[in-house]
Amino acid sequence: MDSIAFIDTEIEPKSRKILDIGGVKDNGNSFHSNSTTDFITFLKGTQFVCGHNIFNHDLKYIQKSVTDAGINPSNIIDTLFLSPLLFPTKPYHPLDKDYKLQFEDSNSPLNDSIITKDLLFDEISVFNQLDNSLKQIFYLLLNEKKEFHSFFHFIAYTSNDTNLEKLIREKFHSEICDQADLTKIILEHPIELAYCLALINCRNRYSITPPWVLKNYPKVERIMFSLRNKPCLSGCIYCNQALDIHKGLKRYFGFDAYRTYANEPLQENAVKAAIDNKSLLAVFPTGGGKSITFQVPALMSGVSTKGLTIVISPLQSLMKDQVDNLEKANITDAVTINGLLDPIEKAKSYERVEDGSASLLYISPESLRSKSIERLLLGRKIVRFVIDEAHCFSSWGQDFRPDYLYIGDFIKAIQEKKNIEDTIPVSCFTATAKQKVIEDICAYFKEKLSIELEIFRSNASRTNLQYKVFEKGDEEEKYNAIRDLIEEKNCPTIIYVTKRRKAYSLAERLSEDGFKAKPYHGEMDVKEKTANQNAFIAGEVPIMVATSAFGMGVDKKDVGMVIHHDISNS
Repeated sequence: MDSIAFIDTEIEPKSRKILDIGGVKDNGNSFHSNSTTDFITFLKGTQFVCGHNIFNHDLKYIQKSVTDAGINPSNIIDTLFLSPLLFPTKPYHPLDKDYKLQFEDSNSPLNDSIITKDLLFDEISVFNQLDNSLKQIFYLLLNEKKEFHSFFHFIAYTSNDTNLEKLIREKFHSEICDQADLTKIILEHPIELAYCLALINCRNRYSITPPWVLKNYPKVERIMFSLRNKPCLSGCIYCNQALDIHKGLKRYFGFDAYRTYANEPLQENAVKAAIDNKSLLAVFPTGGGKSITFQVPALMSGVSTKGLTIVISPLQSLMKDQVDNLEKANITDAVTINGLLDPIEKAKSYERVEDGSASLLYISPESLRSKSIERLLLGRKIVRFVIDEAHCFSSWGQDFRPDYLYIGDFIKAIQEKKNIEDTIPVSCFTATAKQKVIEDICAYFKEKLSIELEIFRSNASRTNLQYKVFEKGDEEEKYNAIRDLIEEKNCPTIIYVTKRRKAYSLAERLSEDGFKAKPYHGEMDVKEKTANQNAFIAGEVPIMVATSAFGMGVDKKDVGMVIHHDISNS
């Protein structure tokens, strides 16, 4: 094996002056100085130079020294480009910070050079352990690229096979679509394809495309979609297994068929549209199973492309319900980030999005203005935005959630910053079937993102709901009527009020009269709010007196009665 030097530099950020250079050779000789003259002397007689991010950082400052030392420019190895290829289960690829802690000076270029040396030999070891077909695939895809050529040269690996496409199709026969245009991808995007194949090959459910790869090779997202998330018309082994919506429903929720409305397969059609990468608007009656309609595609995409689905919901209580109910079904792929979480819980949610163990993220529309949320989402492949309670885009919604009107701007900004050409698809859900509301939603996305929403709605009416209006003169008459209804129905009940103070006073009076009741409103202390919601969901408290912050769609299957104490403001 040829001799090699591992190097690292420390640069003054403003002046761009070299502050320090560190180096170590494969024979153990080391260098630590800011003298470029001495550095040239150190390098002489070495055939290869290796660094971590050397192409985009160190070479800007030491290229002349490397050349003056007589080192061939094609003999430079960068461990950063190799790391996602050979360690695809890692979401991040900086130098090992834990290893650096054992050094007294963790910022020393010499120490970083030593770490780079260990990293390269780890990468060589991993490459040597790959099966022959994958070695050949990586070589044939990458050998002519400057970021990888020197690696294969250094380890003296070659392949004479000329049919790269055949190699890939045989190796990944049941893991990519047979109809994917590999000929074009190989020709135009070999590096991106190699990173995709490395991720697919690791067969780790929660491994994701590293943020560094997404930023520097944005076409990776489109290629992964072409390989694994675009159902083919003919139906191949991969698509028939991984992208079958009925198998997905059975796998995650145990159901054999989707729900119908007046014999209309509304759920199934909406799920199929999502799997086909279409944007849609679904008008579902409350309790009509809309959650499964976006959860099944989200969970399937989480496996197929390691993608993240963003669910934008206006109510914190609904987010918590959704995540909790998925966990009850042994599905742990969903997290929420909202004001109900304490700092530790919030940090855990961030971590799970970052490391790929979450494929569903529930957030409020207000969260989209957070820079930390933006940074978080820029580090993941986003497969879809789901907008719950989409009627908030319409005239009623502008009073209820003005931040809904920012959603389109946010999606556009994410697409531009990620430098992706394809529009991220959108799914909108609402229980409001008024034509004007539907027109407003469609017009909004047409204007903001040039998206045409495919509409799914049913004319079926809800036969399991009964509506009654009681005319009462004063507060006492209202209270007595509420008591009578609670005694008559004897079922879990939500009582909606318009004022926070009323939530407390009515819950307190009901409790004094022997009815277990708890209050709920948006400004309540987080711990009290969470405790009250949990008690109601668990059945410990059958009556919740709440403002609209509790949400009409709270996910509790046995709610038998909803009482509006006051006429709603919206």
